[in-house]
This record gives sequence, C-alpha cells and structure tokens, in this order.
Amino acid sequence: MDSKRMIDLFCELVKIPSESPNDKEFVAYMEKLLKKEGAKTVKDSFGNLIATFPAKGSNSREYVGFACHADTVKPGIGIEPIIENGIIRSKGDTILGADDKAGIASILEAIRSAQKRPPIEFIITRCEEIGTEGSSKLDYSLIQSKMAYVIDEESIEEIVIGAPTKFAFFVEYKGSSAHASEPENGVSAIVPAAKAISRLKLGRIDKGATANVGIFEGGEVTNGIPSSAKIVAECRSVDHERSLKIADEMEKIFVDAAHEFGVKIDLKKEIKYYSFLLPEDSRVVQVAVNALAKNGIKAVTKVITGGLDANNFNKNGIQTATLGVGFKDIHTKNETLVIKDMETITKAVIEIMESLS
Repeated sequence: MDSKRMIDLFCELVKIPSESPNDKEFVAYMEKLLKKEGAKTVKDSFGNLIATFPAKGSNSREYVGFACHADTVKPGIGIEPIIENGIIRSKGDTILGADDKAGIASILEAIRSAQKRPPIEFIITRCEEIGTEGSSKLDYSLIQSKMAYVIDEESIEEIVIGAPTKFAFFVEYKGSSAHASEPENGVSAIVPAAKAISRLKLGRIDKGATANVGIFEGGEVTNGIPSSAKIVAECRSVDHERSLKIADEMEKIFVDAAHEFGVKIDLKKEIKYYSFLLPEDSRVVQVAVNALAKNGIKAVTKVITGGLDANNFNKNGIQTATLGVGFKDIHTKNETLVIKDMETITKAVIEIMESLS
C-alpha cells in the first residue's frame, strides 16, 4: 500500500466540488480516473457510476462490491486540505469532504495494492446526503455482486450491520386568508399545524426509534390570517413494524388536527428506505471481522438509527455491511481525517479482497 499516493489522491478529490445534488462533475472525474486504472465503467440513468475491475491473481468469478457516495454537504466549495500531525482538516471555511471521499481514496488504493482480488464492482452513488437518493434509484440490474461493503462511517472498529426504516411526511394545511383585524373571516392554517406538532412524540422515542419535525413554514405577513402551513417530518425505527406503527400514529395526529380546526389537509407519506439487519455470522460480516483482526482491530458490530446506502443495497438482495474510515465531526467545518485510521482500514479492505480471491 502506498500511503502517500492515497493521501495525495484524497487531497485532490476534496478540491473538486460535489455538494448535493451537484455531484455530476465529480462523478465524471472519477469515471475518467477509474478508466485509466483499467476499469470498465457504466452510468445508470440517475448518474450513479459502476466501475468493474477484472479479477487479479484469482480464478474467482464471484463479484464483490465496494461502494461510496460522491456528494458532500455544504459548505463544500473551495476546500483546502491541511495536513498536521497525522490529521487532515480543512482550512476552516468549509467541511473537509472526508465523508465520503476518504472512502473513495481508500477503496481505489486497495484495488491498486491488492496482490490478488476477485472481480470488483466499485459503485459510486450520487446524492446520498439528501436521503440516499442515488442508491435508491440505482439500476441494480447492472450490479452482479451479491455481497458488498460501503466505506462511509467514522470509527474503524465498528461494522454497521443494521439500520432503520425511515418514513418522510410532507404535510400542508389549507385554511382561508383574511386580514388579521377580521379573524372571523379567515381560518388559520398555522393553528392546526402547530397543534399537530405539539401532539407528536418527537426525539428519541425508544432505543431504536426517533421522530423529528425538520421544517415548519406558514404565513407571509404579520397582519394576515395564514391560509397555508407546511410541515416536513420523519420517523424511523430499526424495527420495520415499529416504524410502520409510529408512522400511522403520526399520520392520524396530522389528519385529526385538520378535522378539529376545519381545514383541508394534503398529506404525503413515503418510505425513504427500509430497515435491514445482517446476521452476526453472515459471510459479509465475518470476512470484515477477520480482516480487521489481522490488522490489530477488534471489531464491534453495531445497529444505527441513521440511513445508509447499505439500506438500499440490502433491500435489493446485496448483503452489505458498512465500515468506517477514520473521519470525525462530519458535516461541520471541524471535520477531520485520521491518516493512521485510513491506512488501517485500507489494509483491511486489501485483506477482504485477497481473502475472497
């Protein structure tokens, strides 16, 4: 493994803007780079990139997938990476973009460095940061892998084996406008919306479930009865049936408030991704556990309440675990990447490739 080459590539990648949803330029850059590395590439209709590398020193015909996402959160334009004492950070005006370009650099270095490997599918998804959009719209007919690893978590000790079902709510209450001095001539849309929010169970509902109201909009002026109020909310649970129950309860609260105050309601409820839970003794998990152990890391399996590209891969029949790469404080200007951790996980990815050859 050539650590300098990997770090140089990472610093190059973060300088290329890819704020969601404007990540197509970065995907195009990666397609050219991976073609130079010997991959055959294809993009699906959404712009997700699948780069296929042939087996090396192996007769295996069983494809293994490795995946990362192309996009970053904001502010991600004009990133200047700085290396100090084994840590990479941004100059301070932006995020670093290690989430998830550290994963991309790590996987490519592993592909370059592995002495042997099975056929590899390197999948780079778009728009993960805005709801795993890329992996939800990925053309899975183009994917041959039946097991995969997403490199997109913080701690290199943790293997994520489960994640939740998430429901999203898009709610609009529709009343009737009037001048504030004549309230009897109007029906406020904000009042039922606020009442509904006050009745919701929000925050940490139980160990594996959460609910949140992220957006609440209504009205335009102080001297007018607002005729429209909008809410964007969500709930999630690692137990799919529990998520269904919470979502039904939230929907009832939204609808009941509309009826109580005599306003119309336009409600859209949709599942953004489905929960999964990999068996501890599954091949995809145990291969990762062993690879980390050979690099001095005692792995811990973990179920999280955040959404991952792995949700969509697992839903589509690809057993997928998620590994960390050593970034910290993601989605902030304090984001950092620990070079030693990145080196360790890259060695572990090389071990995964070689052990599956």
